[in-house]
Amino acid sequence: MIYVIGSGPAGVAAAVALTRQGLPVTVLDVGLSLEPARAAAAGRMAARRPQQWAAADVATVRENLRAGAGGVPLKVSFGSDFMYRDAEAHLPRRAAGVGVVPSFGRGGFGTVWGAAALPYLREELDEWPVAPGELERRFAQVLSFVGLSGAADDLAERFPAYTDRLESLPASRQAEELLGDLRRNREALRAQGFVFGRARLAVASRNAGGHPCARCGLCMSGCPYGLIYNPATTLRELVTRGQVTYVPGVLVTGFAERGGEVHIEGRELATGRTVRHVASRLYVAGGVLGSTKLYLASVGAYDHELVVRDSQYFLLPMLRYRGVPGVSGEGLHTLSQVFLEVFDPRLSARSIHLQIYTYNALYRQAVEATLGAAYPALRPVSAALLRRMLLVQGYLHADLSGEIGLTLRRDGVLDLQGRPGPHTRRVLRELVAKLHRNRSSLRAVPLRPLLKLGEPGRGFHCGGTLPMRRQPGDFETDPLGRPAGFERVHLVDASVFPTVTASTITLTVMANAYRIGAHEDAGR
Repeated sequence: MIYVIGSGPAGVAAAVALTRQGLPVTVLDVGLSLEPARAAAAGRMAARRPQQWAAADVATVRENLRAGAGGVPLKVSFGSDFMYRDAEAHLPRRAAGVGVVPSFGRGGFGTVWGAAALPYLREELDEWPVAPGELERRFAQVLSFVGLSGAADDLAERFPAYTDRLESLPASRQAEELLGDLRRNREALRAQGFVFGRARLAVASRNAGGHPCARCGLCMSGCPYGLIYNPATTLRELVTRGQVTYVPGVLVTGFAERGGEVHIEGRELATGRTVRHVASRLYVAGGVLGSTKLYLASVGAYDHELVVRDSQYFLLPMLRYRGVPGVSGEGLHTLSQVFLEVFDPRLSARSIHLQIYTYNALYRQAVEATLGAAYPALRPVSAALLRRMLLVQGYLHADLSGEIGLTLRRDGVLDLQGRPGPHTRRVLRELVAKLHRNRSSLRAVPLRPLLKLGEPGRGFHCGGTLPMRRQPGDFETDPLGRPAGFERVHLVDASVFPTVTASTITLTVMANAYRIGAHEDAGR
């Protein structure tokens, strides 16, 4: 029997690859799910049109999603904190200057991500011990069960879509006007190293029940119709077809190879009872923190620091030259609307990725919280700003970013220490200056004083603790994610990435996990 640990994007992609070979799979998972009240509210909304949604249900799913003077929060699926519930009990850690948090929900981070789905650039896979064509083939196989929205535009020159079923998601009026200006100034922008296009999102245009995007603006709380891809949906389909056995409520604490088998030990969360399983092969997809800790505990590598490589996350508001009236009343989705890629060797030898977001009701909340008692008097000014405001969420290559030192202590605590990158602030200053110089072509001005850097890990584009190498050494893995000394244990999430680029990470995580799960020896 083949086992997979974790139900997030990597675990599910590996499971799909294995089941497509006719192999039986068991998935072990902590597997937290929505609290009953929120699940019931979400279910009622999924069965109705937005005009029929009860205000109490909408309030329930948005309960924990509020913006304040500190900015806009992490997307939290259906207003729930289930992703991080009992995090210290499941993954005891001590963190300083770190933004990354663990995920224990069914579907992993696939239940809270922003759905951005660009592949890694071919030229930025130069340190990978994998032929680029091999990984590219896996992008297409992953997209056979993950819906992708976008457009046939300039992005395809550098970032192929890898699917002939590219779906269309309605853009906001702010996004349409921005894209119109970018197209009019396309040649000037290309000369400056900018490539742009509609955001590529893992979002289906319709769900199984035929519901299209309702433009309800609840994307940050969780799509009521399930249009945003969630690995838990694919997992449920595999279980229904009898291809996967799903065992939730288990925290795996160790593994070992003996006699051509993998012996797995864990703890049943409901009872505290020790449980044991025996596998022919094991695929570990517990997330960067979870998988790394599990490996270190399994080999007894305590007090040895590894490095989590991170893609620096930052936020930068921009003001458009021209406002769009009525944005607060417009029906729209609130995921990223436009991608802007920067290729400028004077800034970075690698690409810089910018995701552009248009109006969101959370922006108004943040402005109101910032202004406090002065907000009523400044409401007209606030409204004028919101008609023009864009929010850029950006990422840098790990070479220009901070990092996280990770050490497993003998008491079981995972010690995380964030370290800023020595070149990060300089590169960001130069990037903002570049955007400012090109303001006439962008028809927008960056608000440099409002630039906000995230702590290492805050953008959740991180990995590389046990990187793949052609000839792996200690604390490295081979091209199939196997650590030194193991033949039947494969790490398949971002912990094995040799590099972490500026591009979005989840699609590449899934493609690499699928590649490892599809290897020819999987059934032996």
